[in-house]
Order: sequence, then structure tokens, then C-alpha cells
Amino acid sequence: MRLEADDFERLEREAARLGMRPGTLARVLLRASLGQPEPRSENPQVSFQHLLDRLAALREGLPPADAAAIVAAGRAELDRRGEPDHA
Repeated sequence: MRLEADDFERLEREAARLGMRPGTLARVLLRASLGQPEPRSENPQVSFQHLLDRLAALREGLPPADAAAIVAAGRAELDRRGEPDHA
């Protein structure tokens, strides 16, 4: 965006007064004047319940997992990596 010299000087003064860079203030002012953005069609807003349902569908057919056993196996692997012959 191009500004007249007088307008840019006013922007610089106001940005300095607010403790920000002129470009940052210009971006803030432009976004405020444009209003709230519309949701993008490629990222539609969905309900939390819909997300939980999708997660449940992804888990279907997977074998049950024992979180404690997975953590124990990971710790054992890290301990083995710390041994001298695995360094």
C-alpha cells in the first residue's frame, strides 16, 4: 500500500506513540477496517461433537492399546540407548 508522505509521517508518529512499527500499525488498522474474515470453505467450522465422532471412526478396527505398556517400552528403549555399546 502506498501512502502520501504526510500520511506516512502521521502513521510513523502514531506507531511510535503506541510503541510499534509503522507496518504493524498499518496492518492492524487495515484489518480493523475490513471487519471479521469469513470462514474459509477449505476450513469450515465444525462442532466439537463432529470432531469426536470423526476421531471415534478413525479408531474403529484398531487393536486396543495399553498406554502404560507403551510408555514402559519407550523408557526401556531410551535406557538401552544410553548403554555404552549403543552410544
